Amino acid sequence: MARITDELVIRGNHIKNRIVMAPMVTFSFHGDNRSYYGRQHIEHYTKRAKGGTGLIIVQATSVFGALYSTGMWSVDDVAALKQIANNCHKYGATIMMQLHCGNMDINRLSDEEIHSMQMNMKQAAIRASEIGFDGVEYHFAHGFTLCKFLDASYNRRTDGYGGDALNRARILTKILPDIRNNIHKNFIIGVRMGEYLPESRDGIEAARAFEKAGIDLLHISFGMQPPTHPVPEGFIYSPITWSGCKIKKEVNIPVIAVNEIRTEEQVRFLIENNYVDFAAIGRGMLADPEFASHVINSEPVNMCSECKRCFWFTNHTLCPAGSQYSDNQ
Repeated sequence: MARITDELVIRGNHIKNRIVMAPMVTFSFHGDNRSYYGRQHIEHYTKRAKGGTGLIIVQATSVFGALYSTGMWSVDDVAALKQIANNCHKYGATIMMQLHCGNMDINRLSDEEIHSMQMNMKQAAIRASEIGFDGVEYHFAHGFTLCKFLDASYNRRTDGYGGDALNRARILTKILPDIRNNIHKNFIIGVRMGEYLPESRDGIEAARAFEKAGIDLLHISFGMQPPTHPVPEGFIYSPITWSGCKIKKEVNIPVIAVNEIRTEEQVRFLIENNYVDFAAIGRGMLADPEFASHVINSEPVNMCSECKRCFWFTNHTLCPAGSQYSDNQ
C-alpha cells in the first residue's frame, strides 16, 4: 500500500510526497514592470512549496514568445520564473511549468502555422529547463488548441495530424526527440489530458500513444467537456477524478488525478488504495498554502468555501478562505 509521504522518482527527480499543486491561472495577480509574472506569483508558489507540497505545476504559460523572448518570456518574466523555481527548490519541492498553445481552430491551421507552434513548444521547454524548472506539462485538456488535436470528433485534419490516436498526438510526439536532445536528461515532460476524446477508448489510445513516445507523466483532467458518467459505488470523487483512475490502469507511467480533492480523507483514499500515483489539489491549495503539510500531519485544513463565484480568479483578496493574502498581495 502506497502512502502519501512515499517518495516517487521520475527521471531522477525525487518527488518527496504524492501531493501536487495543480496549475491554476491567478487572473487577479500582476507582474512587475509590465511583465506577466512578478512578486505576487513568486510569493504565491513559494508559500505552497514551504507548505510541504511535493510537486508544483506553475499555471498555464503560453509557448508563443519563447522563440524571441517576448510575451510571457520577456526578461522580467524569466527573472520571476527563475526565482519561483529557486524558491520552490529551497523547500524541497519539484517544480514543473504548464505550457499551453492558446485556443485556435486546429482544422484551419496551415502546415507553416503548425510548424511555428511546434518550434515555440520546443523552445518553451528548453527555456523552462534553462530557467531551472524540473519539467513541463503540455496542456492537452479543457478544449484548448492541443486538446482539439487529440479529440477524434473535433479533429478533421486529413494530414499527419489527424486520423488515429498516434497522428492526433503528433503535434507533440513529432518534436519530442528534438526537445530531449536540447534539455538535460532529468527533465520531466508530462501531458495534461482527458479520458473522453470523445469516447473513453480514444483517451486510452492517446494516453498509450504518449507513453510509447516517451512522455513521463500523465495528468488526467477532462477534454472538450467534463464527463458526466457515473462513478463506482463508494468512490468519493467526481467523474473527472475517476478518469484518472481509469487511465492509470492502462499505462505504466505515473498518473495524477485531479478535481475537487480538498480533504485529507480524499487524498489518502486515492493514494493508499493505489487508484493513482498523485493527487492534485486545486482550490484547496489556494485556500490553504500549507495544505500538504496539514494533510501529512493529520492537522486541520483551511477549507475552500466552495463559492459559486470563485473570487480567486477575479480578485483573490475577496476569497473568504484565502483572506490572508489581502495584506501582502
